[in-house]
Amino acid sequence: MKLQIINTAGTFEIIGNLTLDNTVIVKEHFNYLLDHYEEVVMCLNKVKKIDKKGIAVLKETHAKANKRSKVLFVLGKENEVVSNAFKENQVNYIFRDSY
Repeated sequence: MKLQIINTAGTFEIIGNLTLDNTVIVKEHFNYLLDHYEEVVMCLNKVKKIDKKGIAVLKETHAKANKRSKVLFVLGKENEVVSNAFKENQVNYIFRDSY
């Protein structure tokens, strides 16, 4: 499934598969946002599939936000695909949904 990133009232929704084929798009898009904004809200509720490379890109994005003292809100605990992948890869710390 082709990946889309849609800005919905300031929340950037990732729609589709966050897999090796699409990780460059996500990485570049969120790097740009972190370069230009103090707070970024990412929503993973509509992610259909996520693999280890997708997890790695999210970890890198999270680390970049922390390094630059930016705030990255990651929503999507309700999505079982994402939630299970985060648990399996021990990256639940990436979720931050209180803003």
